[in-house]
Amino acid sequence: MKKKLLLFAIFALSVQIPAHCAISVDRTMSEEYLRNNGYSKQIYDTVNVGRARALGEEYYSSEEIKFKSSKAPVRWWKRFHAYLDPAKDDYSFYHHDTSPEPSFSDL
Repeated sequence: MKKKLLLFAIFALSVQIPAHCAISVDRTMSEEYLRNNGYSKQIYDTVNVGRARALGEEYYSSEEIKFKSSKAPVRWWKRFHAYLDPAKDDYSFYHHDTSPEPSFSDL
């Protein structure tokens, strides 16, 4: 009987251990948490864009703000370079309206 009671007490205590390690969703989406767990700044921006889209808000990364505040010839050159090089980010991935009909911006 004592063994059963001891085993039950150990089991009852061990069941509660994972409850103390719980992390909230807001904390897992913070920049500090993502940086400390080895994620890049791009992942943090991706998480924030996803969160902003779910809330119906607009979110622009620091790189996008820098791109938008640059002069017109610089923006044109960067867009032209992004058109020639598909690996180059032109900051239109998250900020576009989806349409079932293809257009020139899909190229």
